[in-house]
Amino acid sequence: MLFDYSYNITALIFISILAIYYHISPIFPNRSNLLFSGILLEGTLSVFLDILTFYCLNNKVNIYVIYTVNILFFLSQWIIPFLLFKYLIVLTKTESKVGPITSILPILIVVINYSLLLTTPITKLIFYFDNDMNYIHGILFEPVVGTQFFLLLWCAFFSIKNRKDLTLNQIIIVPLFILISVTATIIQIIYPSISISSASIAFAIFLMYLTLLKPNEYIDTMTNVYNRMAFNEYIYSFITKKIPFSFIVIDNVNTTKINNLISENFGNIVIKNVATALIEASDKSSIFRIEGDRFIIITKKQKKQESILNKLKQTFPTTVTYQDINIEANIHIAHSDILTDVKSTSEVIDLINFICKKSKDEKTPTSLHLENINEYRYIKSRNDEIIYAIENEEIELKLQPIYNTKSQQFNTAEALCRINSNQFGYISPSIFIPFAEKQGIISQLSFTMIKKVCKFLSSNKLPDSFKSISINLSVIDCLDPTFPHKVINLIRQYDIDKTMISFEVTESTASIAPQLEKTMNILSNEGISFSMDDFGTGYANLDSVLRLPFSTAKIDRALLLLAQEKDSYKVMISSLINMIKELDLEIVVEGIEDLNQIKFLSELKVDYYQGYYFSKPITTNEFINFLYLNRNKTI
Repeated sequence: MLFDYSYNITALIFISILAIYYHISPIFPNRSNLLFSGILLEGTLSVFLDILTFYCLNNKVNIYVIYTVNILFFLSQWIIPFLLFKYLIVLTKTESKVGPITSILPILIVVINYSLLLTTPITKLIFYFDNDMNYIHGILFEPVVGTQFFLLLWCAFFSIKNRKDLTLNQIIIVPLFILISVTATIIQIIYPSISISSASIAFAIFLMYLTLLKPNEYIDTMTNVYNRMAFNEYIYSFITKKIPFSFIVIDNVNTTKINNLISENFGNIVIKNVATALIEASDKSSIFRIEGDRFIIITKKQKKQESILNKLKQTFPTTVTYQDINIEANIHIAHSDILTDVKSTSEVIDLINFICKKSKDEKTPTSLHLENINEYRYIKSRNDEIIYAIENEEIELKLQPIYNTKSQQFNTAEALCRINSNQFGYISPSIFIPFAEKQGIISQLSFTMIKKVCKFLSSNKLPDSFKSISINLSVIDCLDPTFPHKVINLIRQYDIDKTMISFEVTESTASIAPQLEKTMNILSNEGISFSMDDFGTGYANLDSVLRLPFSTAKIDRALLLLAQEKDSYKVMISSLINMIKELDLEIVVEGIEDLNQIKFLSELKVDYYQGYYFSKPITTNEFINFLYLNRNKTI
C-alpha cells in the first residue's frame, strides 16, 4: 500500500514558515515562550519525520532506517501533549500549587511510552513489519496513543479548572486541539493510506500561536526593549527557581521638564536615546522599561554588573539634539548587591523605588545593600500594626513649643503624632506616615490628631498668653470637600475657641490641591489660621502664597543648615525672610539647635523659633509644665 503524504508536505511548509517567523520576531525568553518554542520545534520535527517515514515505506528503504525514522517520529510527536501540559502550568502560574500526582504522572507516562518505543524493534509492542514489509501496529500501540489523549484531556480539565488565570481563547484552544487530533485519527482509520495526523498537529500549533501567544505584549514599542510585564515574569522566574540576581536602575529624571518646556515628542526622543545607549552597554535581553523614563538592567553575576556600570559611566551624561536644541539627558543610576532571598516581584519593585528615591535624594550613584533590604522588610512587617494603631486611635499626641521673639513667650506649638502602643511598642513617623498615605488612611490619622488636640485644649488650663496649636494636613485632607465642615463640627463638639487651631500645609500640597482654596477660605472665615510649611525647600509656588489665605510661613531647617555652610545661602535666606515680611506674613524658622543660629536669625527679626534648642516634642503633661516654667524666657 502506497501512502499519500501530500497533506503533510503542505503542513511542513506551513509550520516551517511559522517557526521561522516566530524565531525572528522579538520574543521574550520567558518559560511559557520557551515551552511554546519546544512545542513548535517538536511539531516541525514530527511533520518532517512523518513525511520521511512514509517516503521510506513507499520506497522500501532498509528496515533499520525505517525503524529509526519512525521511532524518531513518535518520539517527537508523543512529547507534544506533555509539553502542552507543562505550558499550561506555567501560563497559569501554578507550578508551586500542583500536587505530586500532577507533577509525576505526566513524566511517568512519557518515560514508559518512550521505553516501549525504543525497545519496539525487539518487542514489536508499538509497531513492526511483516515479511512483506507491511507496516503493522503492535498490541500496545492503541493503549499508548490512548495515554496521549489522556494527557490532552487532562490539559483540557486543567485549563477549565484554572480558567480564572486564562483568557476565553486560551481555555478553548485545548479542547479544540483535542477535537482536531481526534478528527484526524478517525479520518486516518477510515482512510489508512492518507496521512493527515501530522498536518492536524501543525494546524493545532498554529491555532495555539494565534490564541495563546501575543509575541509583542512583552515589548515596549517605543524603545524596542522589554516592558513591565516582561520584567515581572522575568523576576518571577528568578524567584521561583531561587536564582540570585542584581539590578541596575537608570532614571531619566528631567523628562517631565523636557515635555513641559519643549515638547512631549522631544521627551520621547530622549527616552529612545537612553534606551539605545543601554542596549550598547548591555545585552538587550536583560533591559526593561518599567515606567515612563525608568529602565532596569538585570544581571546574574557581580562582574557583569560592574562591567555594565563602567560602560554606563562612560556613556552618560549624553546629549540629545532635536531641531538644533541640545539637551543633556539627566541620568540617575542606582544598583543592588546580588539578591539571594527576595520574596516576590512586588518586593523587588518596592526595593527599586526605595533605591531610586535614595539616589535622587543623595544625587549620587547609590547601592542597595542587605541593611537596606532589612530596613524595608522591617517597615513592611509593621504595616498591620500601623493600621491597628490608627484604626484604634492608639496615637500619642506630642507638642513642640514655639518661641515668640516679640512677646518672649512660648505661646504656640506644633502637634506631632507618635505611635508607641503597649502592644506594638514604638513606630517611627518616617515609617507610619508614608504608609498611612499610601494605604489611604492618612485622613483617619489627621482627624485622630485634630480630636486629640481639641480634647487637650478643652481639658487643660493653659496660660492666658497661649494662642494656638498647629496641626499638619496631608494632600488627601486638602482634597476632601467635606473636611472643613468635619473640623468645624469637631471644634464645636469640644467647645473651644476656633482661633486656637491652626493648620500647616506644605508648599507642594498648596500647588497641587485644587480644593485647598475653598477649604482654607471656609476655615479662615471661622478664625482658623494656616501656615505654609517647608517654605522655600524646592517646591516654591509664589502664586499659592499670594492666592491662598496663609498667615505664616515656616522655613525648614534645611535652609538654615545651608546658611551656616555658605555665605551665599545666608544672602538667600535673608532675602527670603524679607520677601515673606513684605507679604505681611509671620515667619517661623524650624530646626534651631544652637545659639549661633539664633544670633543669625535675630538680626533678621524672625517672629518665631522652633527646634531642639528649646525643646524636643514632649507629652501633653510635660508641655503644660514647660509653659508655666518658661512663661517669660529671654534669649
